[in-house]
Amino acid sequence: MSDKLSTLILDDDPLYLKLAATMLEEDFVVYTALSPFEAFELLLKEKIDVLICDFNLPEMNGVEVLKHVKEMHPETDVIMISGSAEDEHIIAAFDLGAIDFLKKPIEYKALKISIERGKSFVAMRKKKNEIEKHNSFLTKNMNQQKSPDLVYCSESMRQVHETIDELAKDDRVSVLVSGEIGLYKDSIARRIHMQGRRREENFASVNMVSVTDVVFEKKFFGYNKSVVRGDEKGEVGWLEVAQGGTLYLDEIAGLSVYQQGKLNSLLQNKKFTKIGAKRSRNFDVRLISSCTGCLDDLKEKSSLRMDLIQKLCEYDLYIPPLRERQEDIPLLMSYFIRQYADRMRKAIHGFDPYTERKLIEYSFPGNTRELSNLIERAVILCNGRSLNLSHFPSFVDEAGRHDTMLKSFDLGLIEREVIIRALKECNYNKAHAAKLLNLSWNALHRRLQKFDIDLPEYVI
Repeated sequence: MSDKLSTLILDDDPLYLKLAATMLEEDFVVYTALSPFEAFELLLKEKIDVLICDFNLPEMNGVEVLKHVKEMHPETDVIMISGSAEDEHIIAAFDLGAIDFLKKPIEYKALKISIERGKSFVAMRKKKNEIEKHNSFLTKNMNQQKSPDLVYCSESMRQVHETIDELAKDDRVSVLVSGEIGLYKDSIARRIHMQGRRREENFASVNMVSVTDVVFEKKFFGYNKSVVRGDEKGEVGWLEVAQGGTLYLDEIAGLSVYQQGKLNSLLQNKKFTKIGAKRSRNFDVRLISSCTGCLDDLKEKSSLRMDLIQKLCEYDLYIPPLRERQEDIPLLMSYFIRQYADRMRKAIHGFDPYTERKLIEYSFPGNTRELSNLIERAVILCNGRSLNLSHFPSFVDEAGRHDTMLKSFDLGLIEREVIIRALKECNYNKAHAAKLLNLSWNALHRRLQKFDIDLPEYVI
């Protein structure tokens, strides 16, 4: 089985067909057809990833071919090509699901870029369909538990959950859950607890950044009623609450020198004494901690003692950031939109294709929690059945730049910046940008000349 993308070229010009096939066959598996009916037969026999279809055909026009292909073979991407086509035909092609519309003569580089632009979405769609079918039980389970850490299809997160299964079997191993912000590391810690033998006991969670030295010992060890004047009850400490279960220390990089000493002594001796008590107790707690960043960052940039790090981190469970597992994003998007739409009693079922693509391509520095917050705000703003970019007012580009054009009252400058933004959003595809701007292709071309907007060399 070839690992190359399979393409089918449909054109009634035999010379052009032969030339195009010769250009593409080095990088792609190429099939050719001189008529729509010949192409339809090939689509039934072969798995075609991308159809390159001439618009002007004698038997039927390109829009009719596109409509048939999308009805019978929805997984096949379609690129329309034409020597001449009206703007309404171009718009109709995009509305029916074409991924690009190129005008003849076409340079090979431009055609290849257009094909490969569709290739990543072909692969992502295949992966998503495969995982959704294979993990239907998992999807149902994750919806019941409302836990984003269970929403994944990537190999890296599969390995994380396999490791969780192994760590749950041996509660003598202390675990450090490391990774960037927004990765629900607390849910991962709770998952380890719930799959181990201590699942029936308490899971106590403490954010160490908010704990000062003044209250640390009382909160950590607890105290008897005789210690504080006027306190007739005393206080149960975190260790006592978590006894027999799991204690989760969030953001251990925030531990002070004083707190490190107390914690290190506890882990060394495996005993603790409540303040005011005469007898010590055995320390029977599974310890899980977390930090922002990786273990190397914790060692190099924090003031934590090396011997304490070794005691807290007998196993480092690193959670990969969302940008390194983009295939998880569509599943998470579906999960969050269901969650928030159900909560707000709205009939929202998804995203328009352009918005979905932009979210998938975004790097998400705030990871899963940022995605959750974005979709929650979008659902609040949406009164229709699907989300689009207008529902994401705080969405910024990769450099983190907000729109600056509103700071100017120069209409020419504003128009120029809007056109540049549209071109960038559409990967410099002029047909897509024209549609986004609600302009004809020729009108956009005139404005490119008017405002002296340069395009990359490969753009036609």
